[in-house]
Amino acid sequence: MIKAARAAKVPFAWFTADEEFGQNPGLCDYLQTNHIPYVMAVPKNTRFTDTAGTTRQCNELARRLRPNAWQRRACGIGAKGFRVYDWALTDSADPDHQYLTRRSIDNGELAFYHCYNPARAGFGDLVLVAGARWPIEECFGSGKNEVGLDNYQVRTWNAWHRHITLAMLAQTYLAVTAQQTKKGDLRQPNNRTHPNHEPNHPSTAVLSHSPSLKSADSSTSPTATNTPSTTACAGRSGAGSTKPRPAGPMSGATSDSRS
Repeated sequence: MIKAARAAKVPFAWFTADEEFGQNPGLCDYLQTNHIPYVMAVPKNTRFTDTAGTTRQCNELARRLRPNAWQRRACGIGAKGFRVYDWALTDSADPDHQYLTRRSIDNGELAFYHCYNPARAGFGDLVLVAGARWPIEECFGSGKNEVGLDNYQVRTWNAWHRHITLAMLAQTYLAVTAQQTKKGDLRQPNNRTHPNHEPNHPSTAVLSHSPSLKSADSSTSPTATNTPSTTACAGRSGAGSTKPRPAGPMSGATSDSRS
């Protein structure tokens, strides 16, 4: 899918993903070979070599960090407001690679990220990329709940692409309609009240449990070409997979759906 996105010249600046992808050496090698920066979650037992040449696990690193190494930053907006955590960034022996540690301010729970950062983007940029997974995966979740993104029975990739494309188009329409209604831009050509008729009441569309419209527009709209996307995200959200499970071998099958 990344190859297809690059071939189609889809603009993006970062790749982010969960632990399943973060510990995939083939994926990491591909991204690094093609100079694609990434911030991917990794397990706590991931080993790395620090600038002093000592090899240790990520969870060991967290215990050695000084109190002033942590910075409290918001990594995005959720249903309950800003998602705020304590973050710490550690350099490794390779200057292009860094490790980001996230600590919950509620219960101290830790999470770890491997950052391929050849352009030496700032601390705040890495935090925002790490947090970009939530709104994107919320779009996947709302797509499954509202427009049946994962409700299909297919045997070929072409059929799968048609279903996913139609679902994304429907979700985009709902997101745009909900935003227009919220702003009062009802776009009704004949909204005047006639003395002998009931007033016109324009219909409204509501996305329940949906992400913010900014996230929905940038993550799900196939026509939003005026604003280049900044992050491609791989991950899983909600029940059910959005990938087809063919019954037999499929030679030459490809996928170019957006993550």
